[in-house]
Amino acid sequence: MTTNQVIEKLNHALNREVSTFLRYMLQASQIKGSQWEAVRQMYMEEVTDEVGHAQYLANKISMLGGTPILHPDLTPPPSDVPSMLKNDIEQEKVDVQGYLELADAAEQAGLIDLKMKMEEQAADEAHHAEEMTRLLGA
Repeated sequence: MTTNQVIEKLNHALNREVSTFLRYMLQASQIKGSQWEAVRQMYMEEVTDEVGHAQYLANKISMLGGTPILHPDLTPPPSDVPSMLKNDIEQEKVDVQGYLELADAAEQAGLIDLKMKMEEQAADEAHHAEEMTRLLGA
């Protein structure tokens, strides 16, 4: 695995994170009703977490000699809360797999610090999916 291939994978992850925080921001703004306040709060908190992930990825791309490139997914999110949560649980699972693959790529490229950070981010995304599953009542 070359550094350029790792940079490509990092840019892909960066775009997923940017897409996620945009989606979460919009979803939090659309949620109404006291029965869903915990979900709204969770989304608002996750925006900050996802921005932190995106910033780390952008910084790492630059440190490896690449250029962060943004092409976020701007597909409108679901409008009802259960659909939001179900969609986001699946997206978090995709992110977990992506970060584990990125960790393997980083290890192959000899980037042990990146490998460890990607494993940490995979665990963080898995925790997000678990929290959303709990809020969904599943």
